[in-house]
Amino acid sequence: MKRFFNILAMFSLLAGITACEGVEEQPQQDAVVRLTANKLEIVADGTDSVTFEVTVDGVVTTKDVSIIVLNDNSTLAGSTFKTTTAGEYRFKAAYKNFTSETVTITATATTSNVELEVDKTEFTADGTDKVTFTVTVDGQDKTAESTIIELSSNTNLEGNTFTTTTEGVYTFVAEYGEQRSQQVAITAVANTPTQKSLTITTSKYRIASDGVDSATFTVLYGEEDVTATCEIRDTKGNVIEGGVFSSTTVGTYDIYALYNNQRSNTVSIDVYDPAVVGDYEIGKVYEMSGSKGIAFAIKTDNYGNTWCYLVSLDEEYLQWSTINVDCSYNHISNGAWMTEDLFHPNRGGQDINNYPAFKWCIEHGEGWFMPSATELHWLWDAASGGTHNYESEAMKAFNKTITDNGGTAISEDYYMSSNETSTDIIEVVAFMTDSIVCLDPQKTKKFSVRAAYRIQLN
Repeated sequence: MKRFFNILAMFSLLAGITACEGVEEQPQQDAVVRLTANKLEIVADGTDSVTFEVTVDGVVTTKDVSIIVLNDNSTLAGSTFKTTTAGEYRFKAAYKNFTSETVTITATATTSNVELEVDKTEFTADGTDKVTFTVTVDGQDKTAESTIIELSSNTNLEGNTFTTTTEGVYTFVAEYGEQRSQQVAITAVANTPTQKSLTITTSKYRIASDGVDSATFTVLYGEEDVTATCEIRDTKGNVIEGGVFSSTTVGTYDIYALYNNQRSNTVSIDVYDPAVVGDYEIGKVYEMSGSKGIAFAIKTDNYGNTWCYLVSLDEEYLQWSTINVDCSYNHISNGAWMTEDLFHPNRGGQDINNYPAFKWCIEHGEGWFMPSATELHWLWDAASGGTHNYESEAMKAFNKTITDNGGTAISEDYYMSSNETSTDIIEVVAFMTDSIVCLDPQKTKKFSVRAAYRIQLN
């Protein structure tokens, strides 16, 4: 019986050993993963940073460890973080299948007192035009102690100026110590040569036909005086040497300049015979048919007839016409002929009551008429002394003569001519320092008008 129990005990022991060999290991206990940061707030300047540390079961480690940026589920490269964008950033550490608690880092906007200033934000990409930068810190000039960086190429400027031959937008930032300024963008535009205006002016618009009296010309290319290097011609192709013109032949001469493949405006010089002109003089007041006028031009026509032109001392604000009719007076320079023809029963045949401005001019007396655009340009030349500047001394003197004789000064305004350009549009002349084209001078609109008169001198 004792032997039986010993055998049973042995079998029980063997069974126990076999059972132990078939039992799996117990699961590993949960790992404690902890993420810590050396600070919880940084400045979003791209320089200030936070450094993380990961422990597993209280032991610092980097093996099998990653730091996750929860904002976008990206993995942080290394153990430091910095940014230029302010905001809150959330992080977790991961070790195998275990993660840490979330750590939140706040990136605050930079409070740098560094300011980057530039003298202009647009310049020409010609390799010469430049922009100049100034760096201030708390209002103090620290340019010499700062670094100015062009961001797209990450290039430091040598000094504080920038030039280029490549058009485009360039962005700059300044660094002073560990502080950065705001970004400044400048634009380099294509190097396209600026077309300057070429203008010719004259010292006189009238000279005697004695070969001695003369007009002197000045030619400006922009603001540059090019009189000595340009070519001055009349419209017949004759070259005027030395910029001085005189003649023994009565007539009107149109003069212009050529420079840098450009043609200037045209100025007209009247050459008159003193014996024919007699007592008539530009700028003096005369009375004709009961109305006073101031002389503004003495011209010789294509038939050899010399005329003295007057303009009324008064003016009115009227319509060219109350109806739209094409009268075919678009290229005619003789206002006296147009005024007569318009109402002649066998030609224009128009009712004068439909043409308020013409009627007002005619009512000044026999021979008075509505001036043409050409004749108004002669008036603007004479009144302004050829400057076309309403504030010129010549203009002031001309207007003073008018007002001293009981008239109304010429206004800085559009003046109506007898010319039309279409059925409903007329031609007006701007008596303005900076001449502006009147885009819609309709016949039925009101404009300033003055009457004219001409006297044949030969």
